[in-house]
Amino acid sequence: MKSETCVGKATGKPLTEYDSEADAEEGATHAQQRFGRRLIPYACDTCNMWHLAPANRQTPTTKCGYCTGADGRPKDTYRNESEARRRADILRREQGADLRVYTCEYGSGWHLTRGQAQRPRRKGPK
Repeated sequence: MKSETCVGKATGKPLTEYDSEADAEEGATHAQQRFGRRLIPYACDTCNMWHLAPANRQTPTTKCGYCTGADGRPKDTYRNESEARRRADILRREQGADLRVYTCEYGSGWHLTRGQAQRPRRKGPK
C-alpha cells in the first residue's frame, strides 16, 4: 500500500507502507532479487508504519532520553561521530541543511544541530 503522508526524498512519490518489520524485510528481499537494489527497512516516526530506504543513506538512530530539538521532540542520537557526520552530509546534499555534529553532554551518543551558535534544548538533569 502507498503512503498518504510519506514521500521519497529523491522521487517525491508516495512510499510503500509495510505493517511490520517482517513484511518490510520481504519487500527488501524482493527489491534485491528483482531490481538489484539493496534496501533497508525502517520504522517511520511520521506514520508509524515501515518503509524501505536505500542502504547507502541509512543511518541508525535512537531517541535521546535527555535532549530535545526546537520542536520539543527527543533528538535523534547516532552511535558515533562518523554516523552522525554521514547523516549530516546526506541532509546537506538532499535538503541543503547546514548541520554540525556534537557529542551529547549526557553520554547518549552524537546529535546534529543547525549552525554554530545554536544550543540544543534539553530536559535532562542540570
